[in-house]
Amino acid sequence: MISKIVRHPILVLSTVLALAIGSWGQPTRPPAACSNATFSGTYGVTFDGIDSHSRLRVAVAQITAGGNGKFAGLESESKGGVINSNVPITGTYAIKADCTGSGTWLAQGGKLRHYNIVLVSGGAAAELMQTDAGHTESGFVEAQGKATCTNAGVKGTFGFRSKGSFVGGGPTAFIGQFKLDGAGNIVGNESGSVNGTIFTGVPLVGTYTVNSNCTGSATVNPKGQTAVNFNLVVVAGGLQVLAVETDANSIVNGSLQK
Repeated sequence: MISKIVRHPILVLSTVLALAIGSWGQPTRPPAACSNATFSGTYGVTFDGIDSHSRLRVAVAQITAGGNGKFAGLESESKGGVINSNVPITGTYAIKADCTGSGTWLAQGGKLRHYNIVLVSGGAAAELMQTDAGHTESGFVEAQGKATCTNAGVKGTFGFRSKGSFVGGGPTAFIGQFKLDGAGNIVGNESGSVNGTIFTGVPLVGTYTVNSNCTGSATVNPKGQTAVNFNLVVVAGGLQVLAVETDANSIVNGSLQK
């Protein structure tokens, strides 16, 4: 009996040592290094903040990065409630091995913007912050993925969230549930706060259009309220849609999540 009791701990200890020695013998693989080539393909971009003139600014864009440090695309923004829709943009980026980097962004007719970049998810997403003095703006980037970009390809039940401000109306926040039927129709409900005044569970109807390049538009009509219009960018294989409101005097962006 004593010999059995003694042998079991020795057997366990020898097994642990063998596993440990075996693991020591395996080389540790360093994480894959990033480069400009890591950031390649079509992405949706959304950002918000305050510009150097103290104006609230929100924007949604779609860009295509070539993996060579250059990108191009289209941007829709609200700057202090003034809407600029589907404006051509170009830019550059330089990604270091540690997956951080920097870049520039130039909208047609606008000023050159500078950003710091952090790639995540193997280059499928990124975090952005503008580095021009006087600006307080940040955002994120999400890969388009293998989305089927038609009305029928973007359907189902989505949660919706948006925030921002109305000129003369104060800060806003909204959430809702939208059901997209695949034929361009929306039904659902929303709750919100406009300058602290709360409403909940308001039914809504609307329409949406998804273009073959994964951009689109939508109009939502909450019961008893004014219709709201958005420009859209489909990302994450159709599981997420980035949105920016395109109604004058609104500075609002958000997203739909399936």
